Amino acid sequence: MATFVLVHGAFVGGWSWRWVAPYLRGAGHDVHSPTLTRHGERVHLASPQIDLDTHIEDVVNVLHYEDLTGVVLVGYSYVGMVVAGVADRSPERIAHVVYLDSDVPRKGDTSAPPSQHSARQALARAHGNGWRVPPAAAGVDALLEEFPEEQRRWIAARFTPQLLKTWTQPIRLSGAAAPIPTTYIRCTVGYAPNDEDTQRQDARIRSEPGWRYRELAASHLAGLTVPREVADLLLEAV
Repeated sequence: MATFVLVHGAFVGGWSWRWVAPYLRGAGHDVHSPTLTRHGERVHLASPQIDLDTHIEDVVNVLHYEDLTGVVLVGYSYVGMVVAGVADRSPERIAHVVYLDSDVPRKGDTSAPPSQHSARQALARAHGNGWRVPPAAAGVDALLEEFPEEQRRWIAARFTPQLLKTWTQPIRLSGAAAPIPTTYIRCTVGYAPNDEDTQRQDARIRSEPGWRYRELAASHLAGLTVPREVADLLLEAV
């Protein structure tokens, strides 16, 4: 039996894994899907002080207080930043890291490239008191066009704003996670192969020793649209 810790992306919560987790449990594995501070059922904990370090500590604490070892740590989208930090701080608890269509940072990187910081800050000033960006302001609702109307409403009702500092705080990495086996899953529907930042990241991923690169013919919301296929790729890491 393996232990999966599934960490959600921006604007959503632990609930977003509800369609993937049953396949992993059905294969005999333990699954944890924590919600980061200020998201999902923890939305009431909103504060301008919450940043990337807060979200990293959220997951580090899950590993510690649940005494989890041999963990397959999965990070989706923005949360590639978070799982990179978690693996760096608690490498002894991690057996495999999986980045699902996510950021893969190097030391000092931010989730939003510096060229986008001013635009994100402007959105926060205009729509979120200077420290948060609502889903509508970020255009997140447009991602739901592929869903039936009822499911679209259900998901949209559970979106929460993203906190500005989680996008703009540079990550601190020591390199302690370098020996951990790692998989990257690229979702190819809507993929922008001509984006220079994406090209550089994918080239770096493919060149990393000990990394596996996988492609999934699905949109960025693969965990909601093709959960079985996502689960099958995660099970490769066991």
